[in-house]
Amino acid sequence: MEIILYLAVAVIALAFAILSIFLIKVLKSTNATLSKTAETIDSVQGQIDGLTKETTILLHKTNVLTDEIQENAAKFSPAFDAVKDTGESLKKLNNSFAKISHSFEKGVESKQGNTVKVANWGSTILGLWEQYRLKKSYTQSVKEDG
Repeated sequence: MEIILYLAVAVIALAFAILSIFLIKVLKSTNATLSKTAETIDSVQGQIDGLTKETTILLHKTNVLTDEIQENAAKFSPAFDAVKDTGESLKKLNNSFAKISHSFEKGVESKQGNTVKVANWGSTILGLWEQYRLKKSYTQSVKEDG
């Protein structure tokens, strides 16, 4: 029975040794994986640092460009105001012309009736004058004949 006990202890020791060997292999593999992960994180951190620097530079250039655009816009603001004022003046001028034209049209329409009356009177007077002249010439010819 003692032999069984020694054999059991030997089997346990052997199993523990095999388990330890596999555990060492797993830990070495895990260590290698963690090392690769650390290298990847360092690489990504470097890339992020580079992107951060580039983004900062780009943001600075954008701010400078924005300032320049605002300065140029301020320089052109009086010109834009002048164009706006000119447009408003032209609009007022057009409205004035429209009012004058409308007034003129109303005046012409109201006087058009008077013009027709004057033309009718003129035609009537001319007709009477023509009749008077014919009558006068007829009367003179009768006097000369008679």
